Amino acid sequence: MRCLGWELKMHDDTRSLKPVPRSAVMLTISAIVAAAAASIITLAWAGSFRDASPESIENGVLAEARGWSAATLLVSIPLAVASLRAARRGSIRGRLVWLGGLVYFVYTYLEFAVSPPFSALYLPYVVAFASAVCALVIGVGQVDVAELPMAFGDRVPRVRVVIFSFLFVALLASAWLGDIASRTLAGTFGWPVGKAAVQHVVHALDLGLQVPLGVATGVLLLRRSAAGLLLAAIMLVNVVCMGAALTGMALWSTTDAGTSAWVAAPFAFVCLIGVALAIVFFRSARSEPGAS
Repeated sequence: MRCLGWELKMHDDTRSLKPVPRSAVMLTISAIVAAAAASIITLAWAGSFRDASPESIENGVLAEARGWSAATLLVSIPLAVASLRAARRGSIRGRLVWLGGLVYFVYTYLEFAVSPPFSALYLPYVVAFASAVCALVIGVGQVDVAELPMAFGDRVPRVRVVIFSFLFVALLASAWLGDIASRTLAGTFGWPVGKAAVQHVVHALDLGLQVPLGVATGVLLLRRSAAGLLLAAIMLVNVVCMGAALTGMALWSTTDAGTSAWVAAPFAFVCLIGVALAIVFFRSARSEPGAS
């Protein structure tokens, strides 16, 4: 199957790859089903996200959730299904894309589960991120990191991925640290409510998960560590899925509010750069370690 312009495929010789454990397959399917159900219900039912400000004419949080859910249905879930299928057939590319997709599910549904409001979709959120976490741990444990340099060879766009990783980190850090620092210095502490409570969770997950992933990817690739190839694959897939979700979120919000859709342009740009870099990166991988 063609995905993002390149093929998730294998050759006949897959003896050096461990098979994907059945437990990881079932957990991934659980995460996909829960994510799909939550996304469809969010798009179909306005009650999935109650308005944080009842006096407001528009429900901005619902609009953002619907844009995110649409992108999940159109991009992340099909990518997860295709990559899991390829991984089970022995494709290294498929296995790495699968792991990156699991990271996206962990981030997305952990954020939804711990952010207000409490809704009827709370349990699907928990099922999605809990299943993805377990599948991710099992999947990473099955990867022989030492063989990745042989699989990729010298064709990896190492410098471009390093630059992209650090720019991604700088973008997230600059977006959130200024606001956090100003509020800390002003002593404006307390219990965030409404949209501020959601933003509070986003800050924590971006700075606590996305930024360390980007930093580790860049540093390990610079050191030419084999683990850097694994993190680079995960980071690129995660950025593509995140970029698509943020673009969908911004477009749905601007349409709902009647404002300019150009707000989505930066997110779409990051997503497209991520797609282009992911294509080059995964094309540099052979189908199995040790292939001549």
